[in-house]
Amino acid sequence: MEEIEKLLEELKFEIGTTDALKDSNEKIVLGTGNFNGAVLFVGDDSNLYIDENLKVRPGSSGEFLIKLCDIVGLLPESYYITTLTKSEKNYRELEERDKRDLKEYLMMQVSLMNPKIIVALGQDVAELLLEREFKFLQEKGKVLDWKGDIKLLATYDANFAKKSRDDGGKRSKVAVEFWGDLKTIKNAIEGI
Repeated sequence: MEEIEKLLEELKFEIGTTDALKDSNEKIVLGTGNFNGAVLFVGDDSNLYIDENLKVRPGSSGEFLIKLCDIVGLLPESYYITTLTKSEKNYRELEERDKRDLKEYLMMQVSLMNPKIIVALGQDVAELLLEREFKFLQEKGKVLDWKGDIKLLATYDANFAKKSRDDGGKRSKVAVEFWGDLKTIKNAIEGI
C-alpha cells in the first residue's frame, strides 16, 4: 500500500504540471472515498467533492450523489469519486494537450485502484472512457465490459440529475433513472 500511496503522490504532482494547472493555485485532489472500493465514479464536475474525506459543499451535486448512494445501500467504503481534472476546472474547457495528459493520468489512477465497476457520470465521460461515440439513450444504465475485468456503466451527470430533481421533483424522469442506475450498480458489484 505504501508503494501505491507514493505513486498517487507522484500522479498528483504530474497532474499539477499540466499547462492548465501549473500556474494556478488550485489544490489538486485525486478523489474522495475509499480508494480500494469496488466502484469508481468519474465525473467532470468540480462540485463532486472538496477533499479526500467525502467532504462536500451543502446542496452540491456531490452531496446529492453521496446521499443517494447511502439510500440505495452503496456505502462509502464501497466507492471512490474522482473527476477528470482533479481540480476546479472542467475538462471540456481545456486545451487538447491537457485533455490528453489528464486522460492518461486518469487511466493510471484506474490501474492503481483496479475497481470492479466504473460509473461514467455523463455522456462526455462515457465517450472519453469508451473511446467511441456513446449512444446515451440506448446504452445508459447498462453494465458494459470495459477493460480487463472492469465493467462500466454510464449514467447522468450528478449535477444534471440533481437539477432535474430540484426542478421536477422526486418523480422527475431523470432523477428516477439516476436512482435506478445506482441500484443497478449496487446489484452489479454484489454479482461480481
